[in-house]
Amino acid sequence: MDANSQRPSSELAKGQLWKADNSYLQIVDLEKRLIHYKLMKKPDQPAATRLIRIDVLAVYLRATEATLMN
Repeated sequence: MDANSQRPSSELAKGQLWKADNSYLQIVDLEKRLIHYKLMKKPDQPAATRLIRIDVLAVYLRATEATLMN
């Protein structure tokens, strides 16, 4: 397996809460190539679950210099 086909961010895990810019991103579930996540203004705010590719989310977290809250 070459380096480009591996998971781009092995630190992503179910249940993590990230602070990015003026919002919070919570990882709801991880699949092989997709992540189910919630994007909220406040950590305890209800939000719809969305899907995104793992590599795209990793780029977003790096670009916004997101920090892991838990």
